[in-house]
Amino acid sequence: MAVGFAMNCVKSLLILFNFMFWLLGVGLVAVGASIVGDGKMIDALRLTDFDQQLLASTCNAMIAVGVFAILIGFLGCAGAATENKCLLGAFLVIMGVMALMEIIIGGVALANKHKAESYLKDKIDHISDTPYQNLTAEVKKFVDIIQAEFHCCGMETVTDWEPNYPGSCNCTQKTGDDVDDDSGVCDTATGRWGKPCDGKIIDNLRGAIAAMAGMPIAVAFITFIGMAMAFVIFRSKDGGPPSFIIRGHEYKAFA
Repeated sequence: MAVGFAMNCVKSLLILFNFMFWLLGVGLVAVGASIVGDGKMIDALRLTDFDQQLLASTCNAMIAVGVFAILIGFLGCAGAATENKCLLGAFLVIMGVMALMEIIIGGVALANKHKAESYLKDKIDHISDTPYQNLTAEVKKFVDIIQAEFHCCGMETVTDWEPNYPGSCNCTQKTGDDVDDDSGVCDTATGRWGKPCDGKIIDNLRGAIAAMAGMPIAVAFITFIGMAMAFVIFRSKDGGPPSFIIRGHEYKAFA
């Protein structure tokens, strides 16, 4: 009786687990398709510097991931509901491949963390080799956005743009909340932000890399939980509760 109740709990949890996966896939496909099919949004983006091809590629990738999640959700739900070994086996293989890919992605992100930081710092600091007035309009726009967003002045040092500092370095006209913000220190003697931007951008990059590495590994952990539940049901179809042999001793689940 206890074994049957435990197996029913595992089955129900696996169905719920995969139904959430299925809903996630439907949501991704719906969002991606709605953006791609929204002609007004694409036309509006043509008036800006935004790369429409990047948007289309991102939406297509979102749709592809969504379709993959729908497939996984269907295999898992159908396999758990019918206790079909073929469907459960396919689910286990796909989830195993996905978990491996997630771990690899997280590992690659961590392995290239310092390389990415060094590359970005060199590129940012190189901007300050040219006086602000001689920068292209696109680079000026980038510098102004960064300095206004991160409350900083200059790329490598706060004196990068002397003697003609851009308005985005000015902190005396900011609100009280902005001036007191710990993210940037307003130098009241000069009226400009007292910290360069490269350190702040690198800190932001570190956070992004941590998310890139942490999220896939976290999802892989959740994936392993789903695989464990599917494996229990898969083994139970061989007759009786699933058993595991550890160091020559047989242990039966839910026994």
